[in-house]
Amino acid sequence: MVKMSTEKEPHGKRKMTRKEFLTESTSGLIGLFLATKTSSLQAGSDKPASKSDAPFRTLGKTGVNVSPMGFGASRTMEPALLKMALDKGINFIDTGRSYARGQNEVMVGDVVKGIRNKLIIQSKVKVRIKKTGDALHSPEMRQKISDLMEKSLSESLKALQTDYIDVLLLHGADSVEMLCHETVLDFFSRAKKRGQIRACGFSSHKNQVALLQAAHQNGFYDVAMVPFNHKGSYIHSRAGYYTEWDQAALIQQCLQAEKKGMGIIAMKTCSAGPYSADSKTAPTFPAGLRWILNHSFINTMAVAMANVKEIKENLLAISLPVAEG
Repeated sequence: MVKMSTEKEPHGKRKMTRKEFLTESTSGLIGLFLATKTSSLQAGSDKPASKSDAPFRTLGKTGVNVSPMGFGASRTMEPALLKMALDKGINFIDTGRSYARGQNEVMVGDVVKGIRNKLIIQSKVKVRIKKTGDALHSPEMRQKISDLMEKSLSESLKALQTDYIDVLLLHGADSVEMLCHETVLDFFSRAKKRGQIRACGFSSHKNQVALLQAAHQNGFYDVAMVPFNHKGSYIHSRAGYYTEWDQAALIQQCLQAEKKGMGIIAMKTCSAGPYSADSKTAPTFPAGLRWILNHSFINTMAVAMANVKEIKENLLAISLPVAEG
């Protein structure tokens, strides 16, 4: 990590304050994003982006190029914050049908009008069904699942004011049985054929290792969004519940996903708190985000940002180097 000097500047210049440091560093990042890569901001591009071709990475085998930091829109309904993030070079937006009862997608749709083809939008469809076994696979239940997912996709497209969604996820998957349900897979296949989605996947707040193992076996899903941070745990910012996972086992499954060409998106990225690779450096949130990005299997992160300060500070994660730990 870059440390700020405590020595006096030459010629009597005063020390830079934390606020000024954030402003200057972020301004430099804007130049990195916009001056060197403005022409690369193409959501429809199938040209692969290498890991070193900052600021874009390719999302698994999808051919979709994403900024290493994405804007998690779930924590804000303020259009100006999303616009600010996009102005600074972020091209990946994460939202969901259930956020703010659908109004989060409406906000995103209003912001991206006129620049839709330059951005990558990820949304989610939630299937809340507790049936298991034969009951989950009955003709009536298959029809219910299909109708629910089709309705959700139709509503998302209308709210987002677009005719396609780049990445659509099964929201909050926790059951291998539902993840691999024939109707769920058929829905995603149909949506792809109709050109309504480019890639499909799932998000999960628990049971991630088993879900990734199942996804590797069936080879169907393009993307998985899972909690990943330096602590291997998080406290949900709204619901308040605590969750932890086997970090070594999750990393192993993510490495397997990388080998198979499955994209991995990190979430709950700041929930672990600030990070430092050593005792001599003060822990920071940007260092924690950089710890995540230093793992080769991470294609991007859905980082929830609810104010200007968080956007500026989090963007430092992709402008300052940090030692791996």
